[in-house]
Amino acid sequence: MGRIMKPAIVKIVAGLAERQIKSSFVMQSAMKTAIKKVEVSCNNCGSNASTLVTEGVEHEYKNTTSDTFRVVKCKDCGLVYLNPRPDISELPTIYPSDYYAYHLSEKAQENTDSLLYKARRHVYLSRLEKALSMCGRKESLKVLDIGCADGRALNWYKQVRSFKVETFGVDFDEKAVELAREAGHTVYSGRFEEAQIPEQYFDLVVATHVVEHVADPKAFAKKAFEVLKPGGIFLIETPNIEAADARLFRNRHWGGYHFPRHWIFYSPTTLKKLIEGCGFAVEKTQFHPAPAFWNWTMHSLVGSVDRTNDGAFSRLSDRLFPPTEFQKNSLRNLIFVSAFTFLDIVLKAITGSTSNMALTARKPPQS
Repeated sequence: MGRIMKPAIVKIVAGLAERQIKSSFVMQSAMKTAIKKVEVSCNNCGSNASTLVTEGVEHEYKNTTSDTFRVVKCKDCGLVYLNPRPDISELPTIYPSDYYAYHLSEKAQENTDSLLYKARRHVYLSRLEKALSMCGRKESLKVLDIGCADGRALNWYKQVRSFKVETFGVDFDEKAVELAREAGHTVYSGRFEEAQIPEQYFDLVVATHVVEHVADPKAFAKKAFEVLKPGGIFLIETPNIEAADARLFRNRHWGGYHFPRHWIFYSPTTLKKLIEGCGFAVEKTQFHPAPAFWNWTMHSLVGSVDRTNDGAFSRLSDRLFPPTEFQKNSLRNLIFVSAFTFLDIVLKAITGSTSNMALTARKPPQS
């Protein structure tokens, strides 16, 4: 019996190994090289004069591109941006179908009783209620979430008890749009700058970590100005390039780079210049913990230790700091999110800021 089984087992193992090799080859071959890129000037001031900050590569997904990307700083106004950056036609390349934001509810494996879920929900609702309170007391408030993905945040917006909220969203990923619509939200399909959205219609426009992804932030902010009612509120969150961890890991590894999907990196000064230049009055700038950035930073840092081709540290970084699974309501994520959040609280107390910058602006009532 043993003599019969042994060759069979060897054959099975060999077959599995062959499939694994083929699978690995397919995964590696899925990484595109020399994707289409465009040279760009500074979006804030139009200057073409810049200095190199760092270079970096994709490390979160294995089915996008293996190209190296340059981060530069404008010599005239200090804006930091990717140059050259991927062309708009490459969006399907750099945002794969398994991109984490497209399936947040699914990836989180929603357990509404988990501590992590309750904490995230509390944070979102607290920030939203504060923004809604600035819109004034009305029978109903219309909220537009730019880059709404699968509608997870919109689901939470509907749970605000202090206000009656009508939820709207916009996203260019068709699958995400479908999921958000199935959840009961009105969702516009396409890039926000090009989508057919009524003007002077919304009380609150929310852009949570979106502006750094767009090709023309000026056009983006101007569109937000147009769709807001006079006196409406624009809430925008984006990475802070001047945060302590951004400075410490500036040479490639800072999670806020999110290569190659983040195209512009703002400081409080350059973000304020953008928003005020589009007609808004900036009311306040705040800083919140950014555990996701710390997760990506550590994933890049640990993975870069590899000095051979065996990929041991890359696999270790995938296990310790999974770049696409940090949204799950798991014990591991609860521990790491808590640790990274505490670290940011300490850094904020010492330096006054974090990597997550939230600016609140108002459209003038007479607009």
